[in-house]
Amino acid sequence: MADVAPILTIVLEESGRLDRESVMYRRLVSARLRSESEFELLHVDEALTTEKITQLCGSIESKYVVFVRTSHQISASYVSTMLDYLRTRTVYLAEPVIYTGPIANNVGGTKIDQSYHYARDTDVFGVVFNTRRLADALEAIGDIDRSGLYISYRLYWSIATVTPLPTGFSVTSDTKAAIGLQVAPDATRLVPLIPTTSNDLQLYLVRYIALFLRGMRAQKTTQVTLAHLSDLIHQFDLVDHVALVDPLQPFEGFWLRWLNNPAHDTHLFKQLSDGDANLIFRKGEASEDSALQLYRLRFGNDVLTIEKSYLPRELRPAYARPECYDFYERPLRPSSTILFFDRPLQADDNAEHLYEYFVTHHPDFTEVYFALNPKSDDWSRLEAKGFKLIPIFTTEFYEKFLISDLVVSSQIYNIRYKAKTLANSRFVYLQHGVQLNDMTDWVLSKYFDVFVATGQIEADYLGKLAPVETLNSGLPRMESLARAEHSREHLLFMPTWRFNLHQSSAEHFTQSKYFRAIDAVLSDPALIKFLEQTDRTLEVKLHPNVEKRAGQFRFSERVVKSDLSYRAAIASAEMVFTDYSSAVLDAAFIGTPIAYYHWDAVDFFRDQPYEGRLDFREDGLGPVFHEHSELINHIVQEHYLRPDDIYIHRRDRFFEGVDPERINAKIVDRMLSL
Repeated sequence: MADVAPILTIVLEESGRLDRESVMYRRLVSARLRSESEFELLHVDEALTTEKITQLCGSIESKYVVFVRTSHQISASYVSTMLDYLRTRTVYLAEPVIYTGPIANNVGGTKIDQSYHYARDTDVFGVVFNTRRLADALEAIGDIDRSGLYISYRLYWSIATVTPLPTGFSVTSDTKAAIGLQVAPDATRLVPLIPTTSNDLQLYLVRYIALFLRGMRAQKTTQVTLAHLSDLIHQFDLVDHVALVDPLQPFEGFWLRWLNNPAHDTHLFKQLSDGDANLIFRKGEASEDSALQLYRLRFGNDVLTIEKSYLPRELRPAYARPECYDFYERPLRPSSTILFFDRPLQADDNAEHLYEYFVTHHPDFTEVYFALNPKSDDWSRLEAKGFKLIPIFTTEFYEKFLISDLVVSSQIYNIRYKAKTLANSRFVYLQHGVQLNDMTDWVLSKYFDVFVATGQIEADYLGKLAPVETLNSGLPRMESLARAEHSREHLLFMPTWRFNLHQSSAEHFTQSKYFRAIDAVLSDPALIKFLEQTDRTLEVKLHPNVEKRAGQFRFSERVVKSDLSYRAAIASAEMVFTDYSSAVLDAAFIGTPIAYYHWDAVDFFRDQPYEGRLDFREDGLGPVFHEHSELINHIVQEHYLRPDDIYIHRRDRFFEGVDPERINAKIVDRMLSL
C-alpha cells in the first residue's frame, strides 16, 4: 500500500547553518513527534524566491504548504492548530495571528482591527497555502516578487477576508518599516490589478507600496513603472489610507500622494521657523532652479527626481496649509515649556548634558523638564541633582508636549498628540552617535529644525541633505568629557551589534563569527598576561543587545564586563577599541588613542540596514586591524601609547569647527533663535 501524502509541508528556509536550537526548530521537531504522519519538514538551504516557490509547488505532494524561517517564532500550538483546522476542510488559505514582535500570551485576545491589518507583515511566511491553488496562481502571477505573493494570491482568488486561527506566528522584527524592501530586479509589477473592495487588502497594499518606495531610495532602479504604481493607487482607492503611512514613513506618504495626483509636485514636509522644507517630485531630470536634489531614481524607462526646497511660508500652496494651530507663532521666552529627553530608560546622553547646562545658565526659564521612565536607574540620580523630571510617554508627558515650545532630544521618536507633531513644531536633534555610515534615507525621513553635527566632515555630509537645519557644534556629552578628569585607569573594548543575530539561539550565537571574534580577544593568553604584568584591566562595554548573553563570554579577573556609564568608562580609559561603533569618537575627541578591529569587514555591511560612508583606513581616527594577532600585538606592545601624526591630523580635521568649551553654548544660542 502506497504511503499517504502528508496534509502539510513546512518549508524551512535557512541558507546558512541550520540553527537546531532555535525556538522555531525545536517546536517543529516536537510537533513532528505528535503528528509525524500528517506533516513533512523540508529544509531549503537557499533564499526563497518566487521562482523557487514555483519549483517547490511542482514537487510537494501535500495538500497544503507553509513557509517559515528559523529566525521566526511560532506558538507551541501553531502546528496542531493548523492541522486540526485543515484535516476536514479544503480551503485556499489558513493563517495565524501575525506578529512582528513577541507573540501575545493570549493570542485570541489580539484585536484584529485596522491597526493590526496595516502593521501586519504581508510576506509569505506563516500562512498556509493550498499547494495546488498556489501553483495555479503562480502560472498567472509568477512575475511577482516573493514579498508580494501573499497579497497577489488573495487578489487572484478573490479572498476578501481571512479570520486568523487562534495561534500566533511572529516574524520577530519589523526592520522593513525602517529600511523598506527591495523587489527582484526582473519584477515588473508589485501585484496584479484585480479589483477588490476588501478593506484588509487595501491596508496591506498601501503599506506594501510604501515599503517598496522606501526600499527604492536605496535600490535606485526597478522595472516596476510609475504608471503601474499610479494605477494601483487609483484602482484600489489607496489614497484614502495614506494617512496611515505618515507616522513612520512620512517621506513615502507624500510620495504616494504625488503618485495619486502628479499635478501637485510640491509637498510641505517640515515647518521651520523661517519657512518650510518642501519635497518636490518631478518626472524627468532635475530642475535648474535652486532646489536640492535628493534622489534620481529609475522606474522602467522613466526617471523620477526628488528634490528639496526651502520656501517662505507665505509661498505655501493653499492645499498644503495646516488646519491646526501654528506652533511657531509663539516665540521662545522664559515662560516657554521645553522638553528634554534621551532614551526612555537611560539618560547620561546628550540631552542630559545639555539640560544641565541650560538650567544652570538660563535659570530664568522655569518650565524646563527632563522626561524619563521612573523605572530607569537614572531617575533617582537625576532627581538628586535637582532635575525637573516627568514620566516619559505618559499623559502628563503628552500634555506637556502639547503646550511646549521646544523639544530637545538625542533620540527621534514618532511623537504625535492631538494635532501636534514634530513636523509642525520645534525640535532640536542632538544625535546619539555620529553619522559614520550612510544614513541618508533615514535622515531624510525624519523631522527636525536643528541637526547637531560633530565636526566639518559630518556637517558637510548632512549639509547635502539638510543645509538649513545642520549645526556644526559638537555633541554636549563631548564637552562634559573634555571637562572631566581623565585618570587613564584601564583599556576599553566597545563592540557594536549585528542585526542578523537578533533571534539566534544560545548555541547558534556562540557559533557566530561575532561571538568567536569577541570572545577570542577577551580570552587571549598574551593579552591576559600583559594585563597581569602591567597591572591593567580590560573593561568591556557590551552593546545592550548583547547584555543578556554576557554569561557566554569568557570574562576573567583582568577582563571584566563594564558596569560603568559610557562617559565614566571613556573618561577613565587609557585606550579604546571597537569594531565599528561611533562611540569611540568620544574618546578620540579628548585625545585618547583608539583602534578598530574589523574581523568581518567583507560581510559587515551586507547584514546591516545601512552602508559605510567613510573609509576607516583612509579616514579613521586610529589604526584598523583585520586580524586578531595584529590587534593583540598593538596592545601588548603598547603601540597605542606612541603618538602618531597621521591620526592627530585626522582628528583635527574630523572635529574641525568644534570648540570643546562652547559646544553647549552654541547649541543653546541656535535653539533659542528658532
